[in-house]
Amino acid sequence: MRTGPLHIAIVGKGNLGTHLFNGLIDAHAPYFIGRDLQLHSPTDVVLVCVPDDQTASVCQSLPQDALVAHTAGALPLQNDARRGVFYPLYSFTKEASLNWGEVPILLEAQTKEDENLLREIALCLTENVFHVPYEKREKLHAAAVMVNNFTNHLYTLAYEHAAEHDLPVEILHAIMRQGPDKAIKLGPKKSQTGPAARYDAPTLAKHLDSIKDPEVQQLYRLLSGSIQKHHPKDEL
Repeated sequence: MRTGPLHIAIVGKGNLGTHLFNGLIDAHAPYFIGRDLQLHSPTDVVLVCVPDDQTASVCQSLPQDALVAHTAGALPLQNDARRGVFYPLYSFTKEASLNWGEVPILLEAQTKEDENLLREIALCLTENVFHVPYEKREKLHAAAVMVNNFTNHLYTLAYEHAAEHDLPVEILHAIMRQGPDKAIKLGPKKSQTGPAARYDAPTLAKHLDSIKDPEVQQLYRLLSGSIQKHHPKDEL
């Protein structure tokens, strides 16, 4: 039976570590919270917020009597000592504001008791808390990369294309905001529009002519073909 508040250490001072530390402080979570291991001893829970390729070595270097949880979506639950997963499915940037109440947190631990401990911490930040084992979590992580990282990269390519043709990128902001909202409200398949979805070959050809980078041209063809595969002509 625990007596007194938890002592939590957040290891890592990058985007996630910063937001997680600030979020728990702002939520007035009833814990002693420190960065790295600069905490009152002993430490009860360590949340490891470091790059995936550093996670295993960092976890192994931490106190073995504490519950150590990594925050990576693509890494499995470790089997040594007390281990857990505390994965916020979100894209974190220090400079961007964050509403933790909108963020889902995916949990896993070796024991029910430790998972409940992680759940207690997560509920200080958001009500969207789920038990998701690694087999499903890694697939969710792949889906998250598609909807977030891939779309952001397409924004980069669109900005470069606009700049090449001396067009102000601000003109794109309205449609950039509209797309995600509409996809959530209607579903992505129903909200799909554009020349590929309507099989507008002349417009597709003009777009390809205007794109200077052969790799971007190939990507445009690939994505247009994928759109048409998901929207057969006989369904128009």
